[in-house]
Amino acid sequence: MTDSLPVDAPETPESFRFNKARKIKRTVDFQLVYRARIRVYNERLTVCCRPTTPSAASRLGLSVSKKVGKAFVRNRWKRLLREAFRLRRRELPVGFDFIAIPTRQDKVPSLEILADDLVKLARRCVRKAIKRGATPSSPESAPVQPAPTSTCE
Repeated sequence: MTDSLPVDAPETPESFRFNKARKIKRTVDFQLVYRARIRVYNERLTVCCRPTTPSAASRLGLSVSKKVGKAFVRNRWKRLLREAFRLRRRELPVGFDFIAIPTRQDKVPSLEILADDLVKLARRCVRKAIKRGATPSSPESAPVQPAPTSTCE
């Protein structure tokens, strides 16, 4: 199955890392993705997305709550999701930020299952965003700047 969605260009081995440029770390960035209200899910995973600039590389944020399990289980989910993103990054559309949210499971799924789920859900999320008219080149995708507040009267 070939989608007409843009994907990352081939990479050199040294750029095959999951570096800081590929992570969503700031609270503001998480809030922007959540505020876009574009999310899809299956029984294992929920993926939220937000369009950014068309040429920007895909970024991943993780939100693993205590409902998923104890610390070692949450850390396992995070390791697997980061690795799934790193390995399958070329199959993900460019110009979008993604947040992966695992759902409570009796046991943590394998890397292959999570990688497949991540790619499928990311593509569905992007199709949903395009259907709503939120594309990487649209004005809605521009970062929202808070209005300046004045303390002087």
